[in-house]
Amino acid sequence: MKVLSVTGESVPPGKGGSPSDTFERSIATVQQNGETKTVTVTYVRYFEKVLAEQGIYDQEAQGVPVNRLAAVLFLEKHPDAKESRHYFNDSAAFLALFEGFSLSEFQKRHPELSLA
Repeated sequence: MKVLSVTGESVPPGKGGSPSDTFERSIATVQQNGETKTVTVTYVRYFEKVLAEQGIYDQEAQGVPVNRLAAVLFLEKHPDAKESRHYFNDSAAFLALFEGFSLSEFQKRHPELSLA
């Protein structure tokens, strides 16, 4: 799998506008088996805090936002996923994407990415 691009963005709150409606989106375009596909992973922003609290990944300390990593990690864990859009509202499922995660190893696997 070759990552062509990865972006991350904050999703604007819905019309309800409650603080709990805060989501992040990670978008990765990859070339795999001769095909180009784009995958979107949307997740509850709070999960970024949970990652840091559990010592799994702290985006503030590492300098690379979670929303620049999640879609690529999803594709690594689920290379045969058929759907292009994925939503995580369960913290355990989202944290599983980061199981065994190391930013330096990630950068070695994907030297083509500029994550800053």
